[in-house]
Amino acid sequence: MIEQWMWLIWLVMMVLSLIIEASTAALVSLWFAVGGAAALIASLIPGTPYWGEIIVFVGVSIIAFFALRPLIKKVMSKKEQTRSNVEGLIGKKGIVLSPCSYLHKGEIMIDGLTWTAEVREEGLCFEPSEVALIVAIAGNKLIIDKANEQGGLKQ
Repeated sequence: MIEQWMWLIWLVMMVLSLIIEASTAALVSLWFAVGGAAALIASLIPGTPYWGEIIVFVGVSIIAFFALRPLIKKVMSKKEQTRSNVEGLIGKKGIVLSPCSYLHKGEIMIDGLTWTAEVREEGLCFEPSEVALIVAIAGNKLIIDKANEQGGLKQ
């Protein structure tokens, strides 16, 4: 009697797993959706016992977990490397607004915003209206260096 309705159980299992997966940010139930789909297919084969479908579900879920998780984590880790808004300033040029040296913090304007600036190395000085290259970020300060005409660092 239970064999008649197993296809419905696997369909519900697959749909619920997909709903749970869609509602979370972590990978928690994708494997069960794949296993449920395989068990659903197995349940449509006449004469397949319910315990065979359970074995297919568990086996395919485990295989999907070990086969897909490393691949999906690799793809997701590439997404996580996108730079934040502030990190996007690295490599841009800005205009120095106030004198800035290794011992004295100054101000720099970049994209219409004023930032506190620090010089990267001793011996560098910037005067107002000079162009500086943002090379790093330290807290809420931009670390600046001289820029050559081509837009890169000084040689």
